[in-house]
Amino acid sequence: MSDKSGSPSIDDQMAETWLDTLALSAAFDRGWVEAVVEWLLTEPPADVVVDAGCGAGGAAHAFAARLPAETRVLGIDRDPRLLSIAEHRSRDLGLDGRVDWVAGRVDALPLPDGAADLVWASGVVHHLADQQAGVAELARLCRPGGRLVLIEGGLPLRCLPFEIGIGRPGLEARLEEARTRWFVDMRAELPGVAMPYGWLEAIRRAGLADTRSRSFLAEAAPPLDDVGRAVVTRHLTSALNHVGDRLDPDDREVIARMLDSDDPAYVGDRHDLMATAVRTVHVGAIPPP
Repeated sequence: MSDKSGSPSIDDQMAETWLDTLALSAAFDRGWVEAVVEWLLTEPPADVVVDAGCGAGGAAHAFAARLPAETRVLGIDRDPRLLSIAEHRSRDLGLDGRVDWVAGRVDALPLPDGAADLVWASGVVHHLADQQAGVAELARLCRPGGRLVLIEGGLPLRCLPFEIGIGRPGLEARLEEARTRWFVDMRAELPGVAMPYGWLEAIRRAGLADTRSRSFLAEAAPPLDDVGRAVVTRHLTSALNHVGDRLDPDDREVIARMLDSDDPAYVGDRHDLMATAVRTVHVGAIPPP
C-alpha cells in the first residue's frame, strides 16, 4: 500500500523493516542454529522435519544442508513475503528444491497429526495468546518417537561496553529492563491464559517425555563483519523506536547520538563492540507406542 504520492506508506515501511530484521536475525543466528542441528542429529535421523514459524528459513536451511536429500524439510510461516525471502535464500545456498515452503499459522498448522519426526519452533510460541495450546499444537505434529524442539528464553542480546564514554554507565541493563516491561505489557494485552511455569513443563503437559534443555551462544566477535555491525545498529534502532518511551530522556539522547554517523559517538566508528546472546533449546519426545 502506498500514499497518493506513490511513496511507501508507514505500514509498508514498518513491514519492510520487520522483514529486514528477520533476515538479519537469520544471518546472525546461523552459527548457533547449525550447532543445535548437529546436537539434535546425534540421535536417529529424521525423515520429515518441520520448521514452524520459519521466518527467513534459517533452521529449515540448516536441516536441509545437513540431512540426506530424501529427507523432507518443510518451512511454515504465515507471511508469504518471508517465505519468498526464504526460498530465494535457498537458491543462494545451493538448496533450491530441498525445502517445501508452506503458508500457515503456528497455532493452526496445515499438517495432519503425527506428520513429522522433528518439529522446530524458535521464538514464536511466546507471541501466542495461549502458549500452552500452541505447544500442544506443535506436539500434535510429532509422530511416536518424534521430537519437539522449542527455542525460548535464554539471555537477551547485548552489544555495548558497561561504559561507553557518554551518558550514564549501564545503558544495556536499562535497555533490557525497558524491553522486559514492554514484553510484560504485550502479554497482558493478549486475550489468552497465563502460563505460570517453564517451557519444559509446558512440553510435558503437551504429552512429551524425555525432556531436556541446553543453551547455545550466539555471537559476533570483534572485529565485527557487516552482519555484526548491522546487528548492533538494529539493536539500538529497535530500542529507540520500540521502547524509547520507556527510557529516560538522557538515554534516548545517547542512543540517537550513537546512531548519528556525523556524531563523534557514532557506533559505526567503534572497534570494541561484541554482539552476544544466549538461546535456550527445550526438547521433548512423544513416547513410542
